[in-house]
Amino acid sequence: MAGNEVASLDHNHPLFLQSSNAPRLVLIPLKLTGPDNYVLWSRVIKLALRKKSKLGFVDGTCVKSMYRGELAEQWKKCNAIILSWIGRIVSSELMPSIVYASNVRKVWSDFQERFDRSNVTRIYHLWTSIATLRQGTDPVTTYFSKMKYLWDELDVLVPLSSCDCEEARPSVEHLRSQCLLQFLMGLNERYSNIRSNVLAKRPVVTVNEAYAIVTQEESQRSLGVVDTHKEPLTMLAGRGQDFKGKRTGIICEHCGYKGHLKENCFKIIGYPAGFKSKRKNQTGGGKVYTNSVNVNNEEGRVAAV
Repeated sequence: MAGNEVASLDHNHPLFLQSSNAPRLVLIPLKLTGPDNYVLWSRVIKLALRKKSKLGFVDGTCVKSMYRGELAEQWKKCNAIILSWIGRIVSSELMPSIVYASNVRKVWSDFQERFDRSNVTRIYHLWTSIATLRQGTDPVTTYFSKMKYLWDELDVLVPLSSCDCEEARPSVEHLRSQCLLQFLMGLNERYSNIRSNVLAKRPVVTVNEAYAIVTQEESQRSLGVVDTHKEPLTMLAGRGQDFKGKRTGIICEHCGYKGHLKENCFKIIGYPAGFKSKRKNQTGGGKVYTNSVNVNNEEGRVAAV
């Protein structure tokens, strides 16, 4: 009859074990190393244990004294499996704390006492990291992800008010506006116009809306980038006499022809379709030629480019 009690456990019951709940399961992709990552580690593992209905083993709501007979043995089995899970996501230096522990609750309390150091210290480091974070060479998405990681950890330590009353609303809006300002401050100067436009919007946009605006601008710029030092030949061919004047006196180091630089030399980058060469001997010591494109000047003659 006691065996039937274990077999009849609902899948949401804390003592229920699925076939996937093996002792060698890696519960989360993060290892506890000490005070530096304890807050994040403890939050992530709590979420994972809640998903498996095993959070009661660490918060004290599921203890051995609650069960008898086969269910007490099932509790021991679950306790041992959870200890194994935790042992696989802590550094090797912390393993002795788990090997000799009698239950998960004691391990959890021990880690909390040792590593849950003053929140003020961690908050200080988070604020410093947020204030000094800059986009640099990162894409906007990477920069925003780094910033959001810091915000999320800060939100764990200093959560926003859950009260939806009129008195609490200004404080919540103020904290959200801070995130917007922090994100805009770290952007590169190439987005200075976007920054000004976002700040001028009324009502004030959210940080997610600002992120969407900046990423859209980034995408448009990536599609419209033109290297002014290596302009397309189609652009050069359409400039006629004006372009000719700008190239006067320039000689290619590769072919010796006049009117273009080495990086625009047709012998290196290839000739355009329908290209017709017009070579003209220059007076003086040697022979200097020009690459020619069929462009008519004001007098109807072919202009050498």
